[in-house]
Amino acid sequence: MKFLPPSAGDTKALYSDVYRVDGHNYGSLGGASEGEARPNEQLNRIKRFIDTYATDQRAVVVEVGCGLGHLHSCHVNWMGFEYSSTAVTLAKQLYGDNLNIFEGDARELPLKSNSVDFLFSFAALEHIPEVEKAFGEIERVLKPDGIAVIAPAWNCRAWTVKKLEQRPYTDLAITEKIGKWLIPLRDNLFFRMMCCIPARTVREIKLILDRMPIALDYKELEPDFTLWDRFPHISDDDAFVSIDAHSALIYFASRRWLAISHPSFWRRFTARANEVVVKKPGL
Repeated sequence: MKFLPPSAGDTKALYSDVYRVDGHNYGSLGGASEGEARPNEQLNRIKRFIDTYATDQRAVVVEVGCGLGHLHSCHVNWMGFEYSSTAVTLAKQLYGDNLNIFEGDARELPLKSNSVDFLFSFAALEHIPEVEKAFGEIERVLKPDGIAVIAPAWNCRAWTVKKLEQRPYTDLAITEKIGKWLIPLRDNLFFRMMCCIPARTVREIKLILDRMPIALDYKELEPDFTLWDRFPHISDDDAFVSIDAHSALIYFASRRWLAISHPSFWRRFTARANEVVVKKPGL
C-alpha cells in the first residue's frame, strides 16, 4: 500500500496509517493475542513510579500518547489519550470497549486544569510538531504537587528521519553522502557529549540569570515520507523533533518544578536517556 505523505502540519493521516495492519504497521500488529502477550518492561517501570508517587487508588493517572493502551493496568484510574483514531479503535478491540482510552492531541488535552495527579508519556513526545505546546499542557493539567514522568526518545538523530543508514550512497546528494559517512562519528557517545556541552552550558547560564520561564529548546526534524515505501521502518524515523533531556529539565527548573530524577546540578547537566521525573510546585 503506497503511503501518501501528510500535508505540512497535518500528521493525523500519518498516525492513522502506522497502526494499520494493512498499512505501514509500525506497531508490528499481528492480532489481539500478540498485543496481550507482549512483554512490557515499561509497565513494570511505570508501576514502580506510581507505587512511589501516586499510591492513592483515587489518584487520576493519565498517559499521553498511549498507543494501543498496553499500560492501562498500571493503575485503576488510568486514562489514556492517543492521537491516532486507528490506535484507539484497536486498543478497544484488544482490551474491551470499556477501556478508558480517548482520542486526543497532546498539544490540547481535553482535561481540566489542575485535574491530574500523575501523568506519564513514553516514546510519544518526539513525534509531536510544536512539542512545546505538549509541555505546556503537562504543566496545565497537573495538580499542584502532581508528578510527571516524561520519557520520549531523547536526541533523535537527524539522519534517521532521512534514512541515511539504509539508503545506498548512489541514492544520496553530496551533502547526504558526507552525512552518511560521518554517522559512526556523529553517533559516538563521547562525540555527542562534547557537542551537547555548549548548549547545556548556555541553558544553565540562562537559568541562573533569567527569572522568566525558559522556552523549551529543541530541534525540528523533517521526516522524508517519500522513503517509507522504499525502505523498512527503523526506530524514530517518523520523529518530528529532537529534544535533549537537559532542555526538558531546564524548562521545568525555570518554572520552579522539582526534578526528582535529576536533583543536583551535575545529574541534570549529565542527563542522558533516562526518564525525567518532575513534581509541580504546590500552592
